[in-house]
Amino acid sequence: MRRQFILITVLCCAGSYLSAQTLTKEAMNNFALYTSTAQFSHLEKARTAIDGAYKSKKDSFNYKNNLIRSLVYSSLAFADSTRKLKYVKDPIEETKFSFRRLQNPKLNDENKPELDFINNQLAKAYLVRANKASASEKYSDAYNAYLSVDSLDKTNYLVKHNLAILSERLGSSSRAIYYYEQLIADKKRSLPAYYLALSNLYDFKNSNRSLEVLREGRRLFPGNKDLLFKEINIYVENGSYSEVERIVADALQLDSENVSLNYLAGFSYETMGKKEKAIEYYEKVITLEPNNYEGNYALGLFYLNSYIRPNNKQESSLSLAKKYLTIAGEINPNSVNVLKSLAVLYNNTGDMVELERVNEKLKQFILTN
Repeated sequence: MRRQFILITVLCCAGSYLSAQTLTKEAMNNFALYTSTAQFSHLEKARTAIDGAYKSKKDSFNYKNNLIRSLVYSSLAFADSTRKLKYVKDPIEETKFSFRRLQNPKLNDENKPELDFINNQLAKAYLVRANKASASEKYSDAYNAYLSVDSLDKTNYLVKHNLAILSERLGSSSRAIYYYEQLIADKKRSLPAYYLALSNLYDFKNSNRSLEVLREGRRLFPGNKDLLFKEINIYVENGSYSEVERIVADALQLDSENVSLNYLAGFSYETMGKKEKAIEYYEKVITLEPNNYEGNYALGLFYLNSYIRPNNKQESSLSLAKKYLTIAGEINPNSVNVLKSLAVLYNNTGDMVELERVNEKLKQFILTN
């Protein structure tokens, strides 16, 4: 009797083993049909079969079972991105669970194409999730999903682009810098916007690196206005007018009729003591924009300083100083600087009537303020 019981038990176990083998084979056949026809019904049948073969603890540690299950569920994660089917767990999580159990180095080497396929499907599934979250303005969820894509596919340049932008949006400047540094490292695919964004991020952390990034970007994109103009602004803020002089000609080649740029060129040349060049650019400013206050005031002040310089009492300088300062005063009647300059002018010419008028107006501004 005991012998009979043992025999029946063995036969039952054998039947269970054969059933699992049959389901595994069925899963693999249906998955092969799916990859050749792209018909979702085959993938659904493969999922049902492999779930049936994944019941016992022994089944769940079987290499082949986990490999097939990873292939099927990673494909479901991407193909069924809208989750039409009902799952106990998300296909991405099911894939990761089985994939972690593929620990045999020899078998992994033999099945490398299959493992690469699984990683690729997972990356695409995460990308769908990331894009949806981004479109819904769920930026933290989008960031985490793009991060998962990046961990699976280091070559996806657009993912790094999105991670950089999302890091900025989420207020993490350090993470944004990390990704923008990677983006500019790829010279073939980099964009001027990456250099500008990275430079902006470094402004409050490392001003030297901010300037280095701009220079690197300009070497790669010499015709980009944004990079060039920001570099000029940094030199202006630092009072480095010799550097402004060095590159202002490049900027004017890109935008010769930019009023602000021509004024800046004039101011830089004047600061460097190159008077003729300064006048040239100041005059260009008022040619482009006759009612430009800065251009008229700069010329008026320039000629006033020339006139009051010792041994240089030229009537032409006096006439031009008065002309441009008067125009500047008409453009901006409340300019204290123009009134003070006119006071200096009339004091030097001895025109007491005009000097008194200007001083009275200055007193009104002083009292008002």
